[in-house]
Amino acid sequence: MNNDKRLRSNNPPLIQVVDDDLSTRLLIRANLEKSGFKVAEAENGLIALAEFTQLKPDAVLLDVIMPKLDGFDTCQAIRKFPEGEHLPILMVTGLDDIGSIDRAFEAGATDFITKPINIAILSHRIRYMLRASEAFDDVIDKQKQIQELAFFDHLTGLPNRNMFKQRLKMALAENGKEETLLAVLFMDIDRFKTINDTLGHHSGDLLLKSVADRINLCIRETDSFSRFKKGSSKSCISRQGGDEFTLMLPRLKAPEDAGQVARRINTQLAEPFKIDNHEIFISASIGISIFPIDGSDAEDLMKHADLAMYHAKERGKNGFQFYKKELNIKAEERLTFENDVRKAVINEEFTLYYQPQVFMEDGTISGAEALTRWEHAKFGRVSPVEFIPAIEELGLIIPFTDWVIRQAVRQQSEWRNEGMPPIRIAVNISSRHFAEQKIPDKIAKIIQIYDMSANFLELELTESVLAEQNLETLSILKDLKGMGLSISVDDFGTGYSSLVYLKNFPIDIVKIDRLFIKDILTSKQDASIVKAIIAMAHSMEMKVVAEGIEKREQLELLREMGCDFGQGFLFSPAVSAEEFSKMYTPTFLFTKSTA
Repeated sequence: MNNDKRLRSNNPPLIQVVDDDLSTRLLIRANLEKSGFKVAEAENGLIALAEFTQLKPDAVLLDVIMPKLDGFDTCQAIRKFPEGEHLPILMVTGLDDIGSIDRAFEAGATDFITKPINIAILSHRIRYMLRASEAFDDVIDKQKQIQELAFFDHLTGLPNRNMFKQRLKMALAENGKEETLLAVLFMDIDRFKTINDTLGHHSGDLLLKSVADRINLCIRETDSFSRFKKGSSKSCISRQGGDEFTLMLPRLKAPEDAGQVARRINTQLAEPFKIDNHEIFISASIGISIFPIDGSDAEDLMKHADLAMYHAKERGKNGFQFYKKELNIKAEERLTFENDVRKAVINEEFTLYYQPQVFMEDGTISGAEALTRWEHAKFGRVSPVEFIPAIEELGLIIPFTDWVIRQAVRQQSEWRNEGMPPIRIAVNISSRHFAEQKIPDKIAKIIQIYDMSANFLELELTESVLAEQNLETLSILKDLKGMGLSISVDDFGTGYSSLVYLKNFPIDIVKIDRLFIKDILTSKQDASIVKAIIAMAHSMEMKVVAEGIEKREQLELLREMGCDFGQGFLFSPAVSAEEFSKMYTPTFLFTKSTA
């Protein structure tokens, strides 16, 4: 149930009761259900957080002292969920424990109740919290209505000129401190006056609303910026008036990133619009200014973006121009590079290299990670750090992933035909569109074609895939496990590390990121983190691979910690399939004396 208007709904409010004492939970459940509430129980904070987003409770009754995750940390974590920002939370503290009461409010509690709980008044206490929260929601709703009238365009629902300038000034202050780039895009629809005069203002308004929707689609969560959100200096799309729109893109890695967004907008707008039974084709001219290159204040940046937009119209419309000439050159270079990437994917110009993974105990090769290499005709070897994001940006990650899986299995088949013993190959799977890639079906067909066993294939997933915690991801992973594949979490510790998803998903292997291994000999903190990850993984019956091992001393320390497998330049860099087949023989060992 939505938290708004809780008590006006016909559905009983849902209360999540979090307490490690079973008898206390049963007593509270009986009282609350008798008073007309629904109750969901959790025996500790970790379980409560794992179930929170699915349950969407109307209030939480939270004990302070619990194992695994106490009430204070649980309360703080709930407040970080969008659904938990204003949720009523009643914390249960000791009778005379003033310190716990203070900490409860600091953690974000709405109210507290002391032990032993007076069951007779508990339901009244919760009902009062819900009413107070409902009144607060009504105030927030009214504030939002006033804000929308003053700062939002009534036609498109986008921020208006005033809101855009405010957001831009705030972002400039933050970007100036961080010394990061920010772009302003000024967009004008080509020939809009003709369309408006021909079809009428009603059709023109509908077209502008559709244009706003398509521009929104061009700002993706996976970019280095995201869509406008209250209380943050993230990207902002606004309607300036008429057929003019502006975009603010803060925290860019490079100026040409703004060119990618402009190109995406032009591509989106090139698709026909269906308005009042008319098929309308439009284009847009876009000007781009960059902070701090083209100006240091909002007025200059908007003026320069506007001038660049007129330059784009002079250049033939349906395109974009930077205010600085050299940035237009960089944008053209980026376009050329992306075209080369597209051709490389279509023509399968990539090559798989294989970096050995070894048993830490005796140094024998246990498997290999397949890594993609690309030799560009002009630039030579291009780093995956450059071409993988371009492949994702171009929407080609699915055919690229298909090729990687197919190539890895085909290579295993060739090695088998050469008499080489079977070996486990790990393949990286991009987090982009994971659920859409239909990985289980593709792997089933590929291993059938090459008559290979799925037991020798491992899929490496980033933590961001698992962090979504959705049922579709879980179903896919179960299908892969059912086929016999191994599942590993890549670069563990650098992203969304969570015991919850390690517990809930069928993970076989945890790969510790090289960032922790690099300083393991000099940083007690990194050594402690690595040791904790190994112990945690083993307690959950998972194996551990340490990446980036370059020194014998690192190897010895990881052996002492009980790490299962190692990977890094100490053993071998990634090598061609031919070199790896020569390396992988019964006599080839990275022994304790030679490693």
